[in-house]
Amino acid sequence: MYASLLCVPRVIEEVEAVSTIMDRVFVLDAHAKHGLVAIRSLGNRGFAVTAGSSIRWNAGKTSKYVSRCVTYPKPAEKPGEFVRSIEQELQDHDYGMILPVDQKTVEVVVRHKSQLEEHTNVPFLPYDQLKVGLDKEATIKAARRYDIPHPKSRLSDEIDLDSIESTLGGYPVVVKPRRGSGGKGVSVCDSHEELVRVYRRTLRQHGPVILQEFIPNGGERGVYTMYDRSSTLSGITVQHRLRSRPPGGGASTFRETISDPELVAISDRLLSSLGWQGVAMAEYRYDRRDGEPKLMEINPRLWGSLALSVFAGVDFPYLLYRFATDEPLEQDLTYDVGVQARSLFHDWLQAMERENRLVAMREFFTPSSKPCCYDIVSKDDPLPILGQIGYWFSLYKDSKTDGDGIEPVVVSEATDED
Repeated sequence: MYASLLCVPRVIEEVEAVSTIMDRVFVLDAHAKHGLVAIRSLGNRGFAVTAGSSIRWNAGKTSKYVSRCVTYPKPAEKPGEFVRSIEQELQDHDYGMILPVDQKTVEVVVRHKSQLEEHTNVPFLPYDQLKVGLDKEATIKAARRYDIPHPKSRLSDEIDLDSIESTLGGYPVVVKPRRGSGGKGVSVCDSHEELVRVYRRTLRQHGPVILQEFIPNGGERGVYTMYDRSSTLSGITVQHRLRSRPPGGGASTFRETISDPELVAISDRLLSSLGWQGVAMAEYRYDRRDGEPKLMEINPRLWGSLALSVFAGVDFPYLLYRFATDEPLEQDLTYDVGVQARSLFHDWLQAMERENRLVAMREFFTPSSKPCCYDIVSKDDPLPILGQIGYWFSLYKDSKTDGDGIEPVVVSEATDED
């Protein structure tokens, strides 16, 4: 049965009875496309799925795999109210796992991990360990500690704007907030004057920042991993970005699985040294100057390009469920190489933003010669495209009425996309 488009908080009950507590899961951030992928993945395996979101209209709640919908306060704006709402839901209904997918939601849930684990399983490390992927400064410190190639960087307590040109090797210089995802607040500065101005503005708007050298884009790849309780790599895919938005480098709109043993080895050395458990994505940009991959960030949660990982044969949401419920994970490092996935709407937007629009449109309309899936569009589960349109409309409406800085429709995929 398809979920109602008018699903409201805490009023729609399960369509089917479940036999055990572990048959029911609570997926948060149903408005995110990787939330939808998790819903489809777990629902297809027979779980009763509750779809939760802070946005009333969204893709996940319209999936045929959803048996219940919940709307809760925005975790970024009202974390206390969000936690109380989630805890009440967990008390009222038995769940085998709660699964947030967006970065801010993950952070709030993990900060209250012990409190929420009185009612369900939370498939993430404690906050002190997870913050290596939530705080870019902690990421750089880990890369330094374990000798992982990364951009030259100056951390918040190392910054001297007068000497930054010599310490980072010249301009451009990248200004990044220590926290956040999807490129929010990130700027590229071409001169000292611009750097001073942008640094002060970013510090004021986003808090502590780091400065990095600009890495000329020679290709972007991600290593997507699952680690068991003993920090052993148990599942993996490697993805290469074919197109991104913005076109010069950003969240992927079209991507393909590849084989890259060297990148896997680098990532495993880092994550196993950190004692990692659960999912993580290590993102790299190949430096056009020397051909070396540079670690850009660690993503300590499910990723926006999750549809491709699942399409390639690695069901990360289900592996997370097994991890959360202490079921054994069999090590399987195989996956389908040469399969692709697209985010149609964002791929269209990147085509519109390219300098040579004619070439971009020709690429957009050229069918893939390889097996390809889509992040949201699905013949088997078609209604989420309507929910996604409702989600975009909600963002547009919020931007007009709330003045909260949300841009209509052109939201970066990465609200946690990659």
